[in-house]
Amino acid sequence: MSEAVELKLYSPLQIDIIDRDAPGHAIPFQAAGCDCRSEYTRIIMNALRALQPQEDARNAFTAMKQNWAEVCEKIVSLTRSVELILGRPYNVFTCRSKEKLDAEEVNSLKQHCRNQWDRGWGEGYAHCPREGPGLGLYIRFWQDTAAPLLTREEFNRARIMAWGRISVKKITPDTFWTLIDQARVSCGGNQKETVYWLTDHLLAMEPEQVLNFHSILHGYMELSNKYGLWNAALIIQENGRYSGGFDDFRAWLIFQGKETYLAALKDPDSLADIPACGKESCWFAKLPYVANIAYERLTGRSAYHDISPADYRQVVAELKKDIVYGPKIGYPHEWSEVEAYLPRLTARLLTPEEVRACIRRGRLWNHDDPAIQKARAAPKKKKTRSVKKKDGETR
Repeated sequence: MSEAVELKLYSPLQIDIIDRDAPGHAIPFQAAGCDCRSEYTRIIMNALRALQPQEDARNAFTAMKQNWAEVCEKIVSLTRSVELILGRPYNVFTCRSKEKLDAEEVNSLKQHCRNQWDRGWGEGYAHCPREGPGLGLYIRFWQDTAAPLLTREEFNRARIMAWGRISVKKITPDTFWTLIDQARVSCGGNQKETVYWLTDHLLAMEPEQVLNFHSILHGYMELSNKYGLWNAALIIQENGRYSGGFDDFRAWLIFQGKETYLAALKDPDSLADIPACGKESCWFAKLPYVANIAYERLTGRSAYHDISPADYRQVVAELKKDIVYGPKIGYPHEWSEVEAYLPRLTARLLTPEEVRACIRRGRLWNHDDPAIQKARAAPKKKKTRSVKKKDGETR
């Protein structure tokens, strides 16, 4: 019989820490200061390794006998352990198989591991004693289902992609877009992984910087709340007419990057040039909550409550300086007017029959609403007086 082939899958473990010798709010492992990170890491890894036999025994008694043929007939065994990689604890899944797994079989194995996370693999609480009289640490550890699960080759490739990138520690409007771009590229546009990626990076920052990210993101959301962009969203996504759907659409627009965002506010018809429009779900429901998730883990408080209205208004005013709004973007167009306003987007995503069907459905907007009435009111044209030149001609 040939020797079994070994494949390892790596995924970062989430850990929250309470230092019992310095009581206070639990902090994420990523937020542990440099002065205590080394000690914390050593204590935590010792504890997790001590827990491993207990975990193996528990699984041996409680887990059903695994029929590996459901995942892949080549698999002989699958075990889980915790290793320290690049200074961070990782769940490591070691698969032994009769022969090398192909790409489809590796994906099936990954899906199986994710299903096991939902059933409690790598989730628990532990007291991690210190050497000497100290009380030690109290930790909660779990496996986030959105965390990447990578082979060693994929893990090394991800590290190489990260080299040379700007390490964002302070959030400004510029570094906000840098972080958004890095998240989109690193996660291949996958929204679930992007939420994890951004949260993980924000957890390594000071709470003040996380608040800055929250304020900037919501500022850009507010500044893109325009009727003309809403008309574009109605064409692109079916549920765009609802306020929640439009929120999700604007979050998706921010996720596309600064250039796309600013272009859409100058001319929503520019979205016709975005390949994703009409071909995938153009909304990102969880993006607006990323910073609040990180902030609550760092402080135990809500970012929504800790940002003063005055500070937020100042952020919005600064962001607005870079925005050039196109004509009619503040006008709520009816279906009979949309084709003229957004000709390229309409031609790309709607047939003439669909446009006529939309018109027959009736009004998009409530014309009894004072806000709609005001937005649709035609601006008064300034009267110009004829001024006679000396030779009698007018100008």
